[in-house]
Amino acid sequence: MTDTKVPTLTDAKGMGGIIAQDGFDYQVWDAIARVPAWLQNSNFEGFIVEGLEDFEARFFAPHSPRKYLLDRYQAKSGVLSRSEIIEVFKSFATFTAAYPEVSRVQTLVTPALPATLNWIARDPGRVNNARPFYKPFPDVCSASNEKLRKDFAEEFGEDLGGFCADYIEVNLRAFHDPSHAEAAFFTAMQSVFHEIEFSLGKMKTAFAALVGLIGQSRGVMLSRCTLFKELQGALDMQLFCDNTLSIHIRSDLNEPVKDAIEINAIAFSGSDGIFPEAALWNSELIVPLAVTAKWARDQSLKRIALTGIYRLSTAFTIGWSFRSATGFEIDIPTRSGTWITDEHPLPESRQLYWEIVQPKCLRAGRLLVAIGILRNPRNDIKISLGLSGDDELLIATLPRAIVDGIDAQTAVQFLKSAVSQAVSELNPIGIDLFFVGPASLAVLIGHRWNALPSTQVHEFVVSRRQYVPMATLG
Repeated sequence: MTDTKVPTLTDAKGMGGIIAQDGFDYQVWDAIARVPAWLQNSNFEGFIVEGLEDFEARFFAPHSPRKYLLDRYQAKSGVLSRSEIIEVFKSFATFTAAYPEVSRVQTLVTPALPATLNWIARDPGRVNNARPFYKPFPDVCSASNEKLRKDFAEEFGEDLGGFCADYIEVNLRAFHDPSHAEAAFFTAMQSVFHEIEFSLGKMKTAFAALVGLIGQSRGVMLSRCTLFKELQGALDMQLFCDNTLSIHIRSDLNEPVKDAIEINAIAFSGSDGIFPEAALWNSELIVPLAVTAKWARDQSLKRIALTGIYRLSTAFTIGWSFRSATGFEIDIPTRSGTWITDEHPLPESRQLYWEIVQPKCLRAGRLLVAIGILRNPRNDIKISLGLSGDDELLIATLPRAIVDGIDAQTAVQFLKSAVSQAVSELNPIGIDLFFVGPASLAVLIGHRWNALPSTQVHEFVVSRRQYVPMATLG
C-alpha cells in the first residue's frame, strides 16, 4: 500500500512544487479560500505552501502525542484518472506510515473526478454530516459507516480502501480563473467575519495581497499573526482577533465543537458512577490542560471562553489550570448568562450570608474543607471518612443559590479568605476539598485557588454513596 521511502523535504516529491510551476496558482487559490476558516479556529498556528505537500496547516492538539497535528492537501488543477487518484492516496498512506499520528486529515482537492468515482467525494460527506442527527440510533450510524468502508475497500483494496475511509477527504473545487478564487475567498470571509461589510474592491485587494505573500513565502510558515496583519493591512480595518481562546470540554453527553480546542474529558464524566483512578487524572486531564495553558501563554491568549459539560472535579481542575495567578481570565457559561472571572463585585454588592465552622485541628496533617450551596455535605463526608465529630472540618454553607456572576465572585472571595485563614492557623501539608454546588462555581473557585497547599478534590459517587478522591491540584 505504501512506498518504503520516507518522505523528506529534499526528495523528488518534496521538491516537486519548487521545481514545477504548473498548478501552483490552483493550490494557492485553494489555500487562500481556507484562510478565513483557519483564522477562526482557536488552535490554528499557521500554514506552509510547498513543504512536504502542496500545502499544510498546523494545529495545536493537546491530546495528540506530539501536541500538534497537520491538515495536508494535494491540490490538482486537472481531472485525474483513477490510477492518478490512487497514486495520490498512496502518497498520503506513505506519509502516515512514515510519520504516524502527525496528520489529522489528508485531502485531495481537484475540479472533478471520473464519473465512476464521484461517490468518493459525495458519500463520506453525507455520512459525516448526518451523524449528529442519527446519534441516538447507533445501529443506523454503524451501518452507514460499514457500508462506506466496504465501498472503499471494494474500489481500492482492503488496506488502501480502509485507510481512505479513515483518513482521507476529497474536495471538489473548480477554479477556472482568479475571479472564481476571489469569489470563494469573499464567501469565506463573509461567513467568518459576518459582522463586517466588505466591499468587492477591498476583497480583491486582500486576495491579491495573500497571493503575493504566499508567492514570496514558498516553503516558509505563514503564521496566524502574519495572516491577520496582511489581511488587516490590505483591508485597512481591524478584524475581530482578540486574545480569547475557545476551549471545549468534551464529555459523554456532548459532541465535538468546531473551531475550539477540545479537552477530552469523556473518561471523567462519571458514566454509570465510574471514574478513573486518582493517578489517571494527572496524565489524562491535568497534563493536557497544563500543556494547553502553556501554549495559550506562548500565543499571548489570556482569556478562556469555556464550553462543554463537566463534572465538579473536572470543573475545579479547569479553573485551577487557568487560574488568575498565571494570568488567565475565564468566561464561564451558565443558564443565567456568562460568569466572567474578572468581573469583581462592587463594595455595595448584595451580601451572602454564609454559615461557617472553622476546624479545631487537622486530620493526618491535612485540612478538610467542605463547601455546600443549598446543601451541607458534612454527613456524607463524615460517613465517607469515618469521622466522629466536626473538629477536623472547615464547613462553609450557603442556604441560597448563586444567582449570577457577582454572587459567584462574592462567594469565592469569602471562601478563599476562610480557607486561607485556616491554612495560616493550622499549617496543613495538604487540603482535601469536598463540594456541593454548581460546576460553574467550582470552575471559579479553582480559578482563584492560589497560594494554597496541594489539594485533593473529592467527588460524591451516588452509586457508592460516598466521596471518592479524584484530581490532585498542585
